[in-house]
Amino acid sequence: MLNSIFGMGGGIDVYVTVSPACGLEMITMDKQGIKSYAQVALDYNESKREIANYQDFKDGLTTLFQMRNINPAKANVHLSVPTVWFGSKEGLPLLLDDNAITNVVIGELEQTFVFKRTEPVPFWFDALASTNSDSRNVFYSAVQKEAIDQITEVLASMGAKLVSVECSLFADLKALCTTGIAAEQMMDGHSWSFMIINNNGFQMLGMQGKRILEYYEEALPLKSYEGDEIYSAIENAAQIALMSTPSSSLIILSETDLVSAEILANRLQFGGQKIYVDDNQFRKEPLMEMSLNILQEDQIKVSLHAIGAITPAGMIPVDVNFLSTGGKTQAQSASIEIQMGGGQVYELTPPKAIVLALILLAIVGAPLGGFYYYTSNLVTQNQAKITELDNQITQIDAELKAYDNKPKEEKFDAVAEIERVLKNNRTKIQAYAALGESIPEKLYLTYFLTGDDGRINVKGCADSVEDVYVFFKNLKDSLTESQLRLSKLDLKAGSLDKVVNSTVSTVDTAPYIFEITNMSDDQLKAFMNKLAGKTSDENSDNKEGSDSDKSSDSKQSSSSESDNQSNSKQ
Repeated sequence: MLNSIFGMGGGIDVYVTVSPACGLEMITMDKQGIKSYAQVALDYNESKREIANYQDFKDGLTTLFQMRNINPAKANVHLSVPTVWFGSKEGLPLLLDDNAITNVVIGELEQTFVFKRTEPVPFWFDALASTNSDSRNVFYSAVQKEAIDQITEVLASMGAKLVSVECSLFADLKALCTTGIAAEQMMDGHSWSFMIINNNGFQMLGMQGKRILEYYEEALPLKSYEGDEIYSAIENAAQIALMSTPSSSLIILSETDLVSAEILANRLQFGGQKIYVDDNQFRKEPLMEMSLNILQEDQIKVSLHAIGAITPAGMIPVDVNFLSTGGKTQAQSASIEIQMGGGQVYELTPPKAIVLALILLAIVGAPLGGFYYYTSNLVTQNQAKITELDNQITQIDAELKAYDNKPKEEKFDAVAEIERVLKNNRTKIQAYAALGESIPEKLYLTYFLTGDDGRINVKGCADSVEDVYVFFKNLKDSLTESQLRLSKLDLKAGSLDKVVNSTVSTVDTAPYIFEITNMSDDQLKAFMNKLAGKTSDENSDNKEGSDSDKSSDSKQSSSSESDNQSNSKQ
């Protein structure tokens, strides 16, 4: 009876992805997982970073709806497109509100070649902030407004509704998590790198668990190379990026038919774990287990991008939807569609919703009236207690005012005293703590300097380049605001002979020497000159001082070298 009164309609969620290598894919879901899958070819304009022809897009969708026997008028489409743009903006004032940051992001996007002639639809989110940060850092992405308008128009002409639009970068991260490919890497506290290869070059993301810490993009004209030249070009460019962001593992995803992720993984020089994923013609097996509803030849076609598109929200900290404004999703329809039992589909329109609301109000009105009478009695009974509490609050306020009126010398400001001590010692304490937590087993420190102004300089030696980069990455992660850099990495003079002739690793036989600092070359030179002058003045004032006294003075001014000569694990 209720069905006949309201005549409610409904629909089905359809997940559509656009990929340069995999074309146009469509997936529907049920409680068991993927219910149906279909795929057709679709050209993608790499230079404009959008669908090449929207009539082809419409024809492809029509074919997919027919293949899966879905009525487009009942379809709620969730669309995922290739990542058009991704970037970061650092050093924003903390006082800026969200609207102001949106304007800053749009200004940055309008300087890019993609959005100089077309209006962007941005989506931004805060980067993982440091507790000591005095500014705001954000990552942002965007798609072309014109592209979304044309896609919406195509779907509307078919009777379908566009519910959400996300991009492949975040779909890929969700898919890595839901398939278990990066299960270990996405655990809290794990630092790893994510490399994405496409026809325009590659992107490198520095990750901590499921959060993005760093982003780097290298443009490479891969289509202009032939054969092995492609891998050589990527290898040469990526090696520098890998060295600057060392991590324990690297996941390589190829989204282009020009590059095999497996071959590239074998060529890249990386000391940690390497995991490769081919989201292209080189895929040899399905990326996850699927139900028997999907034919075996179709299972291998299902892309990582498509798997991420069907992954529920909340899998990663950021859920991207370019149809949202200010965190609120834009309304796509004035009606609500509900799937009922027995295969019936109902549509709840505003007029029908008003009638339903009146019926529900009549049903719940009587219990609410009784509840109101009961709560009114409770309020009356507790009014005396509230009055007593108000009197106590007034008395306490008077005592606080009397205390505030006391002369300053009679009061001890414990908070101010604690802040003063922490301010004087925080920098050094953080540096020493980070140093103790970051040193690999076969790495030795020969020099360490830290000052109240935050300047740091570390020198040492190691058995391998990998140990140096692991130490540098760990130290950089611990001191996120220090802006450390690896200023020197070289072989000791004559170190190869010592390594060959020695059977035990010591500070004397470690072949690689390094220096890590956040000071410029001029600052280092000026500080060392100042330190040398101070030591000379102290020696002239105390000519009878022993060599051990001079050594002690040197330790006080530039930190202990002898302690750092020993194995850092001690």
